[in-house]
Amino acid sequence: MGEQLAAFAAMLGQHRRVRFLSEQRLNELSPPAQRLDVKSTWAAGFPYRMEHASVVAALLARLIKNPLPQKGLITDLDNVLWSGIVGEVGAEHITWDLDHHSQGHALYQQFLNELSEEGALIAAVSKNDPAVVEEAFRRKDLLLPATKIFPFEVSWGSKATAVSAVLYQWNIGADSVVFVDDDPLELAEVKAAHPEVTCLQFPRKDPQAIYNLLVQLRDLFGKAEISEEDRLRLESIRSRATEKTFLTGVEGFSEALLEQAAAELTFSLKKDVGDARALELINKTNQFNVNGRRFTEAAWQTHLRKDETFLLTASYKDRFGSLGRIAVVSGRVNGSVLHVESWVMSCRAFARRIEHQCLRFLFDRFRSNSISFDYQRTERNGPLAAFLEQVNGEPPTSTVELLQDRFAASCPKLFHTVAEIADE
Repeated sequence: MGEQLAAFAAMLGQHRRVRFLSEQRLNELSPPAQRLDVKSTWAAGFPYRMEHASVVAALLARLIKNPLPQKGLITDLDNVLWSGIVGEVGAEHITWDLDHHSQGHALYQQFLNELSEEGALIAAVSKNDPAVVEEAFRRKDLLLPATKIFPFEVSWGSKATAVSAVLYQWNIGADSVVFVDDDPLELAEVKAAHPEVTCLQFPRKDPQAIYNLLVQLRDLFGKAEISEEDRLRLESIRSRATEKTFLTGVEGFSEALLEQAAAELTFSLKKDVGDARALELINKTNQFNVNGRRFTEAAWQTHLRKDETFLLTASYKDRFGSLGRIAVVSGRVNGSVLHVESWVMSCRAFARRIEHQCLRFLFDRFRSNSISFDYQRTERNGPLAAFLEQVNGEPPTSTVELLQDRFAASCPKLFHTVAEIADE
């Protein structure tokens, strides 16, 4: 029976829309021996205790809600990533092994390494001497190599300031980030400066609490599938840090850098209802988002199946590396009239004039004289509003219409090589 059940689960697991409730997790929260309620069975035909029913309901509700995973984890080092204070005992004496009863740190290292493999961002902040930390990361037995961490913010300054520096370099919202430290005071300082960051204490002396922390982190970062864009995220952020050395005094990259970047944009108008990347971008993007509208998977597929709708996705790469698919535009076509209902672009793609190229492609491809936008101001979509004002010459309102002639007059010089994937 067990073999047949496993085979059936493996078959169902090939379908993106199927979710599984972990038997192991259910057993942890509701041990099998504590589930049966004989009195309830005899009186009402319901065999389970209410505590068990409540656990099942909560787990199923989480599967249905399918919350967006966190994007980045910022970790302290001393007595978190390893046991000991490296500046006091030296790099050779910090531990994470059975012999020193510090294996909980090894499990934490392994977990962060797996998160990195799945596309999560990992950064380190530490009140320490940078040279000492560098020496620690030269140890060959570390389970989380330095190559999986970016950036390192190591100084004797405030942890809250260090977290600010990480958020700036990652360029993602604080509500998508977890901070782990063993010191309650440091956690309180970071929480006060960044209220949206999830701050968790590393309970280094409590094995059960360490296990519980890893389970909590698994829930916060768990995702149904891993996309190629997830795997590219770290390298693209490293590349952007390199690019910042070319920044001029004005916002955005210098004209010279844009011209020399050898940028390539690939557009696709294929409406693939089984492709999760477009929906993922729309549901998690905030800063460059025309209205903040979210979709369920079913509603998104219904939208795409309508004849009058279109879907444009854009992939980007340049000499610094590939960002994968970073922009999605969707809406409706009525003759020569184009109405954009959803438009998002990853913050990783900012300042490369990709948004201009998207509009140029739409004007040319659909032979449209104007594009209207279903714009709505949100708390975070200031970059999108600023862009619409720049190309249209006035602040956006709920009814934004951009004429092709006005766009052509305001559009800066574009340096991308553009290709289109044919819709089979």
